[in-house]
Amino acid sequence: MKKLTFRGLNELDHEFFKYVIEDSHIWKIEEEYENDLERYLLSYQMYNGQWRLWSINNEPIGISFHLEWSPSNERPWIGTILVHPSHRLKGLGKEIIIEIGHDLKSKGHKACYVGCSIHQDGWLQFLAKCGFEQFKMEKDEMNSKKYMISVMPL
Repeated sequence: MKKLTFRGLNELDHEFFKYVIEDSHIWKIEEEYENDLERYLLSYQMYNGQWRLWSINNEPIGISFHLEWSPSNERPWIGTILVHPSHRLKGLGKEIIIEIGHDLKSKGHKACYVGCSIHQDGWLQFLAKCGFEQFKMEKDEMNSKKYMISVMPL
């Protein structure tokens, strides 16, 4: 059986990240990504989260970002999960969430949060299949977007 592994993202992984982004049009719109990966990564640096490269048999298959402590509620959050187009719809996104959850639980956390645009039904359904429960809706006052906040017990 193929084992999913991860390591911290580094500069050598940027080309893979850019490729996955290019095939993730909805993500680009939601994240307001402007085709500048270095600038995008820099904008997340203040959160002190973890960018991870996920692989199977040393072949990169995905990218994730999560925080152990968010300023919004002082709890862990998953911010990004992107899977290479040839590996989508195979359960790997769910496996990534499960692995992040195990890691957070081993550090004493009881739950993990995500925020998702209420207009992304497919994403919300994916999160529900991964064990997230809808918690509340919030509106971002800066851009008037509405988000569903969901929580997953660990």
